[in-house]
Formats: sequence, structure tokens, C-alpha cells
Amino acid sequence: MTDGDPADREFPLTTKEGWSRFVQHVPVTAPQLDRPALLALSDIERELYDEARAEHHTQLFVAKTPTMMEVIRTGRELTLLNRRQVSARRGLIVSGEAGTGKTTAITQLGKAHEQHIRRQLPADCGPRLPVTYVTVPPAATPKMLAIEFARFLGIPLLSRMNQTEITNTVCEVLAKLRCELVLVDFTDRR
Repeated sequence: MTDGDPADREFPLTTKEGWSRFVQHVPVTAPQLDRPALLALSDIERELYDEARAEHHTQLFVAKTPTMMEVIRTGRELTLLNRRQVSARRGLIVSGEAGTGKTTAITQLGKAHEQHIRRQLPADCGPRLPVTYVTVPPAATPKMLAIEFARFLGIPLLSRMNQTEITNTVCEVLAKLRCELVLVDFTDRR
């Protein structure tokens, strides 16, 4: 996924369409040619090669740091422990200074979890949404949070709906889609 793709602006990561694109994205790879192979390219082939290499380098590959791997391992472990829970489910809080990779870590957790679930599912299992991802400011109200979940899911909201109605609608949809992992990213949007 690149910042220049119009679909990325139309469907940000905080929508089910954007999330799906993120989970399914396969990075573009372009092998590096040695000097004799480069010299053998025609002008058009060289231009296409240079463009492919530039595209390859514009993608931000995520480094699997020990901290990120710990977040993914712990998150996966907690989702397994929560499968049979009726109430009092275990959660995970990833905290730290701005710019330390918290958002990257939780989105990679979500991506790894969803890819794992999708590998196990039969093709005809019906609609499924294993992971939900929303962002809200730290001072978000419960209604703001419920609205963000509704927006992620594409649920149309009526202006007269109160927080309880929105929350109930969101919970019904998440249960119907068998959502297992809810990621809430408290971001300071300065």
C-alpha cells in the first residue's frame, strides 16, 4: 500500500475495506540486477525497471523487533485464552512515548491474527471479520468510540441514535461477523 494510491485515501485503515487491503497487501518486490544485466536493458525496460525498484523502496517494510514480536505473541496468546470466556476477557495495553511504534505493533498484531484466522477458514464460511481497528483521541467519550466502530463497519447511523443504540448495533454486527480481536488506538491527532 502506498500513500499515493487513491483507494488508500478513500478507504483508510480505520474502515473494514482499508483494513482488508492492509491485511491482504503483498509488498512489490523487484530484484536488483547486476551491471551487465542493467546494461543489456533497452531504454523502455530500464525505465520500467527503475520504476519497479523505486516502488519497491517506497514501501515501508516493518522490522520485526523483539518488542513487536512480544506484542504479537502476547496478543495471540490472549485471543486464545479469551475464546471460551463469557465475561471478564483479558486485554492488552501497549503504552509508550510518541513515535515508539505502538500503532505499528498493534496493527501488525491485528494483521498476523487475521491472516492466521483466514488461513484456517474454509472458503465458504460466510462473512467474517476477525479484527476491528479504530483510532480515537485519548479524551474520547464512549459515544465517540461507538461511532468509530460503526464507521469502521460501515453501519449507517441516524442522528437521533443514542450511545446505547449505537453500541448495541455495533455489538450485534461484531458478534454476527465473529470478531475476535478489537484494536483501539488512542492517538493524539495534533
